[in-house]
Amino acid sequence: MERFLLDTIPVSLSIDEIIKKLMLEDEDDINLVTGLFAKALELARPKALYKVAYVDSIEDPDVLIDGVLFSSAVLARNMEGVHRVFAYVCTCGSEVDEWSHTETDFIVSYWLDIIKERIHYCAGSYLRDYVKKKYGIKTLSAINPGSGNVNNWPITQQWELFKLIGGVTEDIGVRLTDSSLMLPTKSTSGLLYGSEKEFINCSLCERENCPNRRAEFSPV
Repeated sequence: MERFLLDTIPVSLSIDEIIKKLMLEDEDDINLVTGLFAKALELARPKALYKVAYVDSIEDPDVLIDGVLFSSAVLARNMEGVHRVFAYVCTCGSEVDEWSHTETDFIVSYWLDIIKERIHYCAGSYLRDYVKKKYGIKTLSAINPGSGNVNNWPITQQWELFKLIGGVTEDIGVRLTDSSLMLPTKSTSGLLYGSEKEFINCSLCERENCPNRRAEFSPV
């Protein structure tokens, strides 16, 4: 199936949101991060790439999607009754990421990471809304390799996901390291799919006090 590239994603962020997230009070720090924020927005080109794919078969824990084999009991369970999926990768973009790595100060680098994280969040939200509207989906769930506990859907299956989508590095500049991590690091990959009840990866993660938790832990 054809891939779809989203490369004109708007970034709806305010400096007040960043200052609050970083809990800054010092005027010099606020002035510095305000300048960095403006430069980041100038450079930011968040992108998303997705492919419409179909579930061929499920033989727990194996799931065959468009001829690409995945192995995960959690994935197999979530794919029951699902025929169409949207395999995707979205990213903050290599432009702002490469610029951020020219900074050597540890604290400032952390600030830039938070800014990139919010830019990436904008990309993910835009992708979800785009897919829901284009395909008339009311409730959209997502499952991601490497999220939650390590054995839910092993991060090493990023390679299969990239194979399923095709052209990820060429189209949006995201590549995999030898340890199956994505670069830029502020990127996510996974499967979106329509469901009666939204599935959230957080429900399978035992990590306590996670600042990004969206659902309570609910073991299989």
